[in-house]
Amino acid sequence: MKLFGYTLTEILAFIGALTILFSFIKLLFELIPHFGWLKTSVYKSLATKIKHRNLEKRAIASNIENVVNESVSHLQGELPLGWVSKARIEWVKEEKQEDLDEDQLILRIRPIEDQDRNLINGIYYYFVKAVFPKVRQIIPMQPKKAAILQLSKRTVTKYHPYSIGLFEDHYLEPAIQKDGNIVHYLDNYETMDNYGFFTSVYLREATEVADKVRFTEQRMEIAAELDGIMAHIATFIKGIKKNPDIPDELWVRKAETYSYAFLLVARPVFRRKVNTYVSKANKHISNRIEKLYVIGADKEKSFVRKVVSAITRWTAYDLSEEFELYKDYRGEPGGVCAMFQIPSHLLQRKEKKIED
Repeated sequence: MKLFGYTLTEILAFIGALTILFSFIKLLFELIPHFGWLKTSVYKSLATKIKHRNLEKRAIASNIENVVNESVSHLQGELPLGWVSKARIEWVKEEKQEDLDEDQLILRIRPIEDQDRNLINGIYYYFVKAVFPKVRQIIPMQPKKAAILQLSKRTVTKYHPYSIGLFEDHYLEPAIQKDGNIVHYLDNYETMDNYGFFTSVYLREATEVADKVRFTEQRMEIAAELDGIMAHIATFIKGIKKNPDIPDELWVRKAETYSYAFLLVARPVFRRKVNTYVSKANKHISNRIEKLYVIGADKEKSFVRKVVSAITRWTAYDLSEEFELYKDYRGEPGGVCAMFQIPSHLLQRKEKKIED
């Protein structure tokens, strides 16, 4: 009779040899006190491995990976292209920074007994890997960290509100304790997000600016540039809330390396037709504004899409993206945004004229 290719005699002999070996090791530990540290180390290592494996099994059994991916999927169309993709979780004994810096969306997380903590850890580390993927090294730490926290907080609040206290205690508060200045970004990001400008405009412009200054001296000034974009959007939001007829200069931000403009599509009335928005878009074209953000409310989607179609057809702008919003510029849930870009040959023509 054989078991796994071995005879019963061979198996019993192997078990007997192991018994003798372990008995000798135990006797060695007892006779030589100096080996006590080795005994402790061996037992501790075995206990750690067994405990880790048990926690890992529990984390896998709770389906944390799928829950994290489902939780962030609502941002698929809202965030810049390529930011949201399916992540895979690898449960490890300890977290290392180099594991988080890899390009692949693999989350290496240490499992713990509290499954709610496993969940919020998974969401947080997802955004650590997903935010600013191509320019991660260029974006300064404060605005980058605040963006991770804002997106994580919004996701936890939306899908797992019972865990928001855990998130605040284990991520928000420690981040503020470590660097109090991060509150400046967190506060502004929250306001921008509540009026639809955080994921639609700010994150896209920050990414664009970082990419443009990557190999220039202006890279050293990127923190001030991002603050400028944030301040402009904040001022614009305040202006719109108080009076829709805000000064013309607030509708546009024009800097040395980039420019963008807002075109807010309001509820159509007798004097406000599609051609009105086409004329405004053409005015921005003539001023060489690189990007145009057309933003409208959820309940006005059909009219917004007519405006988007008309701008695509009757102006020189190219439609780059069209996506759903978390909230519109009135602070109401939902909304739609279309991002247009000026063709490169028009910008090149401008540069050539300056050189001549």
